[in-house]
Amino acid sequence: MSELDFESLLNDEQRAAALAPDGPILVLAAAGTGKTRTLVFRVAHLVQRGVSAENILLLTFTNKAAREMLLRARELVGDAISGIWGGTFHHMANRILRRHAGYLGYDPDYTILDRDDSKTLIGQCLKRLDLVDKEFPKPTVLMGLFSSAANSETSIAGVLETRYAEFDASEADLERARSEYTKRKKELGAMDFDDLLVNCLELFRNHKEVSERYQEQFAHILVDEYQDTNCLQ
Repeated sequence: MSELDFESLLNDEQRAAALAPDGPILVLAAAGTGKTRTLVFRVAHLVQRGVSAENILLLTFTNKAAREMLLRARELVGDAISGIWGGTFHHMANRILRRHAGYLGYDPDYTILDRDDSKTLIGQCLKRLDLVDKEFPKPTVLMGLFSSAANSETSIAGVLETRYAEFDASEADLERARSEYTKRKKELGAMDFDDLLVNCLELFRNHKEVSERYQEQFAHILVDEYQDTNCLQ
């Protein structure tokens, strides 16, 4: 693996970020200034320094973006990048949960619900609770409400106050609907996309041996489009 000529391949600002010493780094740049290029060269720099690919975690907005970045990094340093974990927060959480879902009472082959699956299941829950009427929020609306609560680690009451003040439904009924939805997912051995994050965080918080394993593994965590991450992520 030949050494890269960072001096000629990057401008001063890109090079400063790509070659920065270990520790927290926040890069602020406008569109079209080469943020992705800089991140790719950061990966290449770490590998050339001797960092094992398995010790690098690359979190991106889409899995496609991760694949493209790793392809570009491979063009720079070859197969030395094999073993890097790359993808979205949801993809990484799913990968970890597939290994350790048993800690949370799930089988490793749990089902992931897409939006249509979630909408259907919430509708079934509303029927069970006799909450189907024109006044009560529809499943699609409830999906947004439940997702907001999950991603902000906020109660239904907190989300209602900040984002859904126009709702006429009682907080108690909304909580019943959410609890029934949560219970049915567990009975079915299923998780929705928000559950991937929520359950992975629960895994880290409540099972020290799991969190310590990944703290040891990931010495370098690179986050693309950091401004689009939320509290839960």
